[in-house]
Parts: sequence; structure tokens; C-alpha cells
Amino acid sequence: MSRQPRKTGPTRPDVPGVVAGAVLTGAATIWMLTENGVLQTDDLGVTSALLLVTAGVLGLAASRRG
Repeated sequence: MSRQPRKTGPTRPDVPGVVAGAVLTGAATIWMLTENGVLQTDDLGVTSALLLVTAGVLGLAASRRG
């Protein structure tokens, strides 16, 4: 019996995965920069806000793509 390959359409992006990945990567980057003295503690509010905005934009872009 021969197997026919399944035809699959374009895959939908994993929006929660994209947002979670962006947040975790950004948080790790902020932590690394803070530990190495590149980023000061008083800069964390603005940096965290930019991280969340960037993750939201990436999530919107991924959801529009699919």
C-alpha cells in the first residue's frame, strides 16, 4: 500500500511562542547587561517598557503574517 504525502497549507505562526520568546530573550539580555554594569538599575523601567512594546509588535506582526 503506497502512502500519499499529506498536502499541508501554509503553517500559522505560533503567536504566543513568538511573544514568550521575545520576552524571555529580552529579559535575559536586560539581566546580562545589568550584571555587566552596562545598564543601570534606574534605567530598568524604560527598558522593560520597551521590551514589552517590542514583544507586542512582534506578536502583532506574527499574527498578521498568518
